[in-house]
Amino acid sequence: MTKLEKQFKDWVNHSKEEHRRNDLSKTDTFWKMFLRDLLEWGNGEDIDKIEFSKHVLYTGKLRRIHKDHKDVETDNHYVSWTVAENLKDIYWFDDMEPYTIITAEATLANPGISIKGFIDYMKKYENESYEINSPAIRKEQEVIFPLKENLILTVEKMN
Repeated sequence: MTKLEKQFKDWVNHSKEEHRRNDLSKTDTFWKMFLRDLLEWGNGEDIDKIEFSKHVLYTGKLRRIHKDHKDVETDNHYVSWTVAENLKDIYWFDDMEPYTIITAEATLANPGISIKGFIDYMKKYENESYEINSPAIRKEQEVIFPLKENLILTVEKMN
């Protein structure tokens, strides 16, 4: 398993029960460097790297769901967001409990990293049975994106 695969696997298999990851400064550095590489590869001449970049770079709307109505800590760390249309596709989501929806938009100037795109690429070009997470986690359609105040579009408290 490559370092990149291990990073993705460790990321998606993180417990959602803990308050937060304890290594965000370390993972921030990794994701920032990886995004820099993806942008460079996407503008390069290597067809394989261009294709990889197309799959993994994410631009578009995304949401982050917080349990309860706690204050949103916009600390600029890279965290998990979702592009799932149905929030019930998030295996730990319970719409009977209070929750907060944070909406943002990833752009080419501030892209996200699509875990689904990474898995899709690996299935298409490496191994058609490639997996790093369970079907329940995959339905989340996770995107790694920073929690920055200037990138947030809306914050809605529900229930």
